[in-house]
Amino acid sequence: MIFKNNLVRNKKTTANKVFTSDRLSAKFSFFSPISPILSLRIVNQTLRIVNGLPLKYKNALILNNKQTTVNNKNGTSCVNLRVGGNFMMTTKDKLRQLVSDFRQWLADNYTSDEIEELRTDDAGYPKWEEITTYFSELIDKKLLRNLDKEDQINLLYLIGRNWDIGNMIAWLSKGTKLSNCGELEKKDFLSLAKTLTELEQPEFNDAKSQIASSFQKFDKLTTEIEEILLKLYNDKDEYTKRLSLISLGKLGFYDIKQLIKQSWETIEDEHHKIGCLFVIAEYIKDDKLMKHYLQLADKQEGEYLKSYVYELIRK
Repeated sequence: MIFKNNLVRNKKTTANKVFTSDRLSAKFSFFSPISPILSLRIVNQTLRIVNGLPLKYKNALILNNKQTTVNNKNGTSCVNLRVGGNFMMTTKDKLRQLVSDFRQWLADNYTSDEIEELRTDDAGYPKWEEITTYFSELIDKKLLRNLDKEDQINLLYLIGRNWDIGNMIAWLSKGTKLSNCGELEKKDFLSLAKTLTELEQPEFNDAKSQIASSFQKFDKLTTEIEEILLKLYNDKDEYTKRLSLISLGKLGFYDIKQLIKQSWETIEDEHHKIGCLFVIAEYIKDDKLMKHYLQLADKQEGEYLKSYVYELIRK
């Protein structure tokens, strides 16, 4: 279907922010969800409570006969893992380091204008395996629920940069899996989504569009999901707005026809209008409503819109 093929290709109207599907496919091949930390010997193969740390902090382990220590910083429990006498980074420090390394790579390879306008080949970053492996650890050890707002923002920055690879958030994949790095739980996904709705910087737009699209993997529209999607729909970024509209349509939002009317009348982008027609054709399935919008579309310019209208008429 033309619309689905254009979903990624026409993600942005900004020049040079378009990448080929061949490169996407190539980038999927070298990731492994297997973490080096899994090779560490866990005494008695069980979790322990260390220095009174609650059991829910599952990174509080006994590793290689060296006890973990707890660093209470600003009232927040942070766990340092000590292996062979050397301390491993806390989750907070590790996420800071991953973001810092990525930003430094951007600064070394792109101008400030290119970075600000998101005209960068994020998939070309040479240390993606380190990022995705660590994300797998956070998922597998159920540590995402322990992240504070700063940690979530750092993680969401990395998720945003991962948009055209699409394995941290599995928005390019069919099926119900929310991540290709592990079994990302819905409650952790929703927690990240809520934080994301509070962020206005353009560098988070790519994370917003992934999250908005991934709600199509859910089977019902709860009050919580509706609130998140409506906030994303009202975002300034057109692509995020479009994918939020589609997810709301798929999940059966009660006022979806009004949102389509609002989108059609206020957004001139032809791909956004394709999104409106897509929701009507795939989810609303109202022939009278479709006829009305096809008549409106006939008055519009745009090669992709005209091609999609032609496909709909042929059905």
